[in-house]
Amino acid sequence: MDGSEENASTASEEKSVSPDMEPKEQEENDFGRHFALYSCNVHKEEKNSETDSVASGSSQTDTNFSLSVLSTDLDAPVETELRKFICQKLMKNLVYSDNGSIASMEYRSDDDVKTSYSCYYCMLENIDENPLMVNDDRTPDPQQRKYIICFMALQKNSLDYFQQELDIYSKGVVKYLDQQVCCDPKIQGEQGTPDDISKLTNIDTSVQAYLANWCEVTMDYTCRCMKILKQSSKYILYGALVDAKFQFEGMTEQQKEDLQRFLNACNLSEILKQTDQEKREASPASTGSLDLLVDLGEYHATPQQTLTLVLAEDVVNCSPEVCTAFCKDWGKVLNKTDPNRASQIRHVLEAFKIKYIQSINTLKRLLIQAEADYYALYKSYVFIKNSGNSEILLNYGHLDSIPEVQDVVKSLKEFITEIKQNQG
Repeated sequence: MDGSEENASTASEEKSVSPDMEPKEQEENDFGRHFALYSCNVHKEEKNSETDSVASGSSQTDTNFSLSVLSTDLDAPVETELRKFICQKLMKNLVYSDNGSIASMEYRSDDDVKTSYSCYYCMLENIDENPLMVNDDRTPDPQQRKYIICFMALQKNSLDYFQQELDIYSKGVVKYLDQQVCCDPKIQGEQGTPDDISKLTNIDTSVQAYLANWCEVTMDYTCRCMKILKQSSKYILYGALVDAKFQFEGMTEQQKEDLQRFLNACNLSEILKQTDQEKREASPASTGSLDLLVDLGEYHATPQQTLTLVLAEDVVNCSPEVCTAFCKDWGKVLNKTDPNRASQIRHVLEAFKIKYIQSINTLKRLLIQAEADYYALYKSYVFIKNSGNSEILLNYGHLDSIPEVQDVVKSLKEFITEIKQNQG
């Protein structure tokens, strides 16, 4: 086993990095996933303090929240528990409208059986350019309509890795709700009041179908891709690292869309850009040339490769067949996951990205040390050789832009090229 295979194996064995890869029975995939949509009313009551009101007229404001169920597929006892759970979050101002949140919720049945759920929740507000006219004087309602959307899965199918997808999907339901409110004669009519908005209970089938399809769209694309890719998943991993452009042939539009989303889930660009921005904000005066992963804003990639994935007779082939040992090893780890467990697949993808970022950080440290230490130069060579990813690491364009390591990188490239020629 070479160094890269050892690295991948070690990562797969560590509980904190990748999941248990032992063969498991197919766990329920269609059950334990639920949705709920609520309309949210905010009631504020002012109570004058007997001691302060005479002197200063000060008052205290109590805020109460009430949730009305618009649509759900939950059993009544679980839905009641979920409503209590969301109200507690609202009281603590922990429900946001810009990004959703994910937390654990426990439900204990009458026979004392405890079930743990991973719960995503987000507040949705209509943002119409032409607000709904509901007041007697035909002025816009000052209070926007507020909804709370919840998606739940059994804790073993954690939603944590899919928050970005869930945020996007949640916002998509607003247009359906706004259309329904505008078409409801009771709400849109002249006698309508702001309170009527909360009485939207006749959710049509399009809204229910959209809500029920949440897991199919936001999570299960990973499962569908693994069932198509199989041993060819390594090419997706490789393409993500080199920012390759993919072409798909012999596939349906749904399969192409799924594979593109799978590729986006493997891509590191968003993580690296976020790391870059955070470091710059933390130390805006720093030039950052010696910091780790800080100059990626100026990163210029090598000419983009084009990889073509062709599906024929249920087998995916890649042209050209280029890959690295590092990606092959992680492809093997990925293929040991349960293809019906979206959270497990995504867990491996995140571990793969973390491992690659760690390798870049390690190499940069060694290169900086190698500028004045020949032993560190040797250690850099050994690390690159055993990484199983030498082609990608050495051609990582960002390294060439660091003045302190340019000569070291050039020496390593020449040395490795010379060794390959002698071996050939």
